[in-house]
Amino acid sequence: MKPILVVGDIHGKWDALFKKIDSFDLRDCTLICVGDLGVGFKDSHAKEIRALQFANDFFAARDIEFLSIRGNHDNPTFFNGEIQHFSNLRLLPDYTVETLDNKQFLFVGGAVSIDRTLRKQGVSYWKDEGFALDYAKIVRCDVLITHSAPTWNGPIEKNAMLTSFCERDLTLWDECMEERKQHDILIKLTGAKRHYCGHFHECLMSTVDDCTSTILDELQILEIR
Repeated sequence: MKPILVVGDIHGKWDALFKKIDSFDLRDCTLICVGDLGVGFKDSHAKEIRALQFANDFFAARDIEFLSIRGNHDNPTFFNGEIQHFSNLRLLPDYTVETLDNKQFLFVGGAVSIDRTLRKQGVSYWKDEGFALDYAKIVRCDVLITHSAPTWNGPIEKNAMLTSFCERDLTLWDECMEERKQHDILIKLTGAKRHYCGHFHECLMSTVDDCTSTILDELQILEIR
């Protein structure tokens, strides 16, 4: 069976990711990104496709299957299953189910952007970039991949930066906390034993009710066993 690895937020830093893959000499594996790939920030659709094709060619040369959910720094339209097919790179729609190494994976992207007041609608911010809890699409799984985290893993207090954003965005804190609570529900209903996410740019791990949730730092790579 091919090894299955997971990587933290990339934010368009493809060169840094390629260098890390080269340094680990990763080949013949599946690599899953937990969102914030950074897709959608270029000034044209054609430039985005060229960048994705370049990444695809790098992965193909190493026989790496690259999968990614959307984060809050991704244009959701690239993750609706309608963009052109790449041989070794797939942008997964929410609630995609895959069987990898005899384990069932569920992929659900999206998160609230704390910096949305500084970004431009339709250019660097998208109203539908948040996480959506869809009960009808939830299935049982062994491994759950999301962008944000449950309330029991990761920070739940306002730091200075978040406090500053909340002062100008009055519903932000409530939306962030509601989203975390919805992740609690999702994890419970899927029965996942392993959960991986990013978003917080920290390396953190916590276990509750037989589920181990791991938050990955930016460009951090771990193997899923």
